[in-house]
Amino acid sequence: MAEHPARHVVVLALDGVNLEVARACWPSADLRLMRSVSPTTSSACWLSSLTGLAVTDHAVPGVVFRAPSGHPRLVTFLDYDGADLTPATDTVFSDAARHGRTPLAVLGDMEHYGSAWRDALLRHAHPVAGHSFYTLDGTYRPRPPAEVAARVRTAVEETLARHGTRQPCLLWCYVEVDQHVHRHGYDGHTAEVLTALGEFAEALAARDVVVVAHADHGLVPTVHDPALAGLLDDMGQRHGFTMGGAGRMRWLYPERRAGGAEVTARLREALPSDVRVLPADRVFAPGSAARARVGDILLVAEGERFLTDPAYRYDHGSFAPEETDTPFALWR
Repeated sequence: MAEHPARHVVVLALDGVNLEVARACWPSADLRLMRSVSPTTSSACWLSSLTGLAVTDHAVPGVVFRAPSGHPRLVTFLDYDGADLTPATDTVFSDAARHGRTPLAVLGDMEHYGSAWRDALLRHAHPVAGHSFYTLDGTYRPRPPAEVAARVRTAVEETLARHGTRQPCLLWCYVEVDQHVHRHGYDGHTAEVLTALGEFAEALAARDVVVVAHADHGLVPTVHDPALAGLLDDMGQRHGFTMGGAGRMRWLYPERRAGGAEVTARLREALPSDVRVLPADRVFAPGSAARARVGDILLVAEGERFLTDPAYRYDHGSFAPEETDTPFALWR
């Protein structure tokens, strides 16, 4: 039997798309459930998806956490440049190279994220710069849906034309739909962009390109509660704790670990019933590097009112199915 020639593989990495909206927009795709890791934050989820490692193993638990060096200061994953962020070495890009494909990463909306996290995420890939979809210089840039989709098409087509003539490619393209959903939810704009990208995927598949689209997490309605923020600030000063995490999951670092039980009890008395108070060991494996970087007490949103950017209407980070259930779509 004659061997089939190897084909290009295009991966549309769509930040912030949930399963329900993908099903509505991609009727021609072979679409399956892909469950997110916890917490449902981009920092943890994308590193898991590209390395194949659980959060416990890649050790990046969220957005704000204890410095990897073990120093008590807190760092933000997009600002940290240390070499000890994660033990992860192999990625889907190194796998692609071993299988004879040129590993390419269209940075897209990730271009302005210069950090150890991005370096680990895209290790072994050839970066392709010069394309933005939802962000410009780190700032959300609203564009019409047709323009967003056209920019993605241009980025993929130009990259394939430039790099895909000698051998097949794995081309990964990052689109931060999350920037729009945070502010506007799963509205008509989101549906138009995803529908257009689905049509583009069909066209590529008709040219014998394998096209995959998947997401890191979904988002759920969330509004900032100033009263809750004030309550936690006051309790932090009185009981001695600082806060890390982000979005719908925060963790607290008590100044005295021995006083954690008392702080937990006080929190359960004072906080609304839809803010769940958990020991960190329930989510992060005890003894793991990820557990060492988070605080001892977790606060997890179960309702709409929590802590978030006041400009946001939707957020992520908790256990809601709309966040954890994400699409894995394939066009053949």
